[in-house]
Amino acid sequence: MSRPSEPARRALAVADLLDLAGYPAEAHERLAAEIAADRTGAADRARLLGRLAAGYGHDRPSVALARLRQARADAAPDQRGWLLATEASIAARVGHPDTDGLLRAAGRARAAHPTPAVGARLTLARAARALTVGALPTARDTLAAVDPQHPAVRGEAVALRLDRIEVRLALGGYDDAAVALDAAYADLPAGARPALTALSCRRLLAVGALPEADARARLALARGPLGDEAHAALLAVRVEVAYRTGRPERARALLAEHHPGAPWPDRVPWASLCCAAAGDPDPARHRDLLRAVTDDLARTVRPVLAVAQYGPRLVRALLLLGDARRARAVAGRLAEVAGRTPVPLWGGLAGHADGLARRDPAALRAAVAALRTTDARPALADALLDLARSPRVRLPEARAAAREAAARYGRSGATGDQATAERWDRRLDETRRRPAPRPPGHGPAALTAREAGIADLLAAGATKQQVAGRLHLSFHTVDTHVRAVYAKLGVRSRLQLARAWDARPAVSAPPAASPSAAPPPAHGAG
Repeated sequence: MSRPSEPARRALAVADLLDLAGYPAEAHERLAAEIAADRTGAADRARLLGRLAAGYGHDRPSVALARLRQARADAAPDQRGWLLATEASIAARVGHPDTDGLLRAAGRARAAHPTPAVGARLTLARAARALTVGALPTARDTLAAVDPQHPAVRGEAVALRLDRIEVRLALGGYDDAAVALDAAYADLPAGARPALTALSCRRLLAVGALPEADARARLALARGPLGDEAHAALLAVRVEVAYRTGRPERARALLAEHHPGAPWPDRVPWASLCCAAAGDPDPARHRDLLRAVTDDLARTVRPVLAVAQYGPRLVRALLLLGDARRARAVAGRLAEVAGRTPVPLWGGLAGHADGLARRDPAALRAAVAALRTTDARPALADALLDLARSPRVRLPEARAAAREAAARYGRSGATGDQATAERWDRRLDETRRRPAPRPPGHGPAALTAREAGIADLLAAGATKQQVAGRLHLSFHTVDTHVRAVYAKLGVRSRLQLARAWDARPAVSAPPAASPSAAPPPAHGAG
């Protein structure tokens, strides 16, 4: 591979050191200054521009992709593989339609000029493509094929290890992710700390350790400047915790202060913050935000992978907005992930979303059963509460689900959600204790004069034949009246009729068709 000139080599080395120390902005400035000086020709300019573009990949995808295309125009043949693979990895993260074409071109360039660095970059790009469609086992296996400890891929080690941890979280391997995070904190340079902290906070959020997640996110945000993606992820944690602890105004203030106004693809790094907005009890406040992230999910499902509860909560928010079409679209995307990732976590999340979208209690029950086998505690509590709210669930089951949801929320520190579940349980209890309303036209007062007279005779022990003879009616007419009497009094037998008739409120005068009333002149009248 062609070697950089001495000025370019120095600029690249300084930028690497600044990045490793946690000063990405200064690294960008150093590279930009060397590019502007343009001292050593097109090949070095392409090399420097590609390195600068890669630094923008997680925060400003549009800038990164544009600069990588520009770098490729001047690159030497042996540089094109790395540039194409880097461009493909960034395109995949945002769901760019050119991703597959870039991957094929990068594969051809690598075959022509194979190097470990290009191979590692291509691995990252292929894993990112798998994450875009939710093929988590494929992403896991792809990343496992490269050893990040190998000296030849040292420059890609941080990205490889971060992506491996993200995949563990998405698969629900929260304990494994915790071990990997501890090792990464010990091994990786300071520049990786913001991304590691964001992943750590997401893990805590997914397992229901809300107070710790909020504390870590708050400290990380206070320490200093962060890239857009890490900043958005940490803010999303704080927003989610604020909603779950019953502080919606605090969550709304954070969202208003940091509202991402950029269009796609620069909106994608902020997607986790948009997903957190779905927790608002009044989602109409964030209608545009929720619709935007939903539309972006058609390109890439990566924003809903790391925090288990994001997907179903987004479906619920869209249904509250009356946007059933988008809700079904999100549920469909989660079902695609579950099809590509056959693990209980994704079976439960997809079932929960489907149960909400189709109002199907059977799907919600299956989701609860699947999520019980995972450590995604907030996701399970959410599914239980939605099962309790389902109008087609019997009262005892609904109350049990609401009470369990309240208990689980309480153990996670989600005091606001706990109060919501407890209020729903009280509402169900009031429904149980309140007598069922009688339909209109029910009770002795609803009887016609003829029906009251017949009821009086039947309660006194007369048969239908005797009533027909006494009132000069046909047996068929009496039978019709008797069925009406039974229906209005809510009885099924002669004995029940007698008891109900004896217990009826007293009346000031006998009904017109009482046994003592004169018979109607026309035989057979009804």
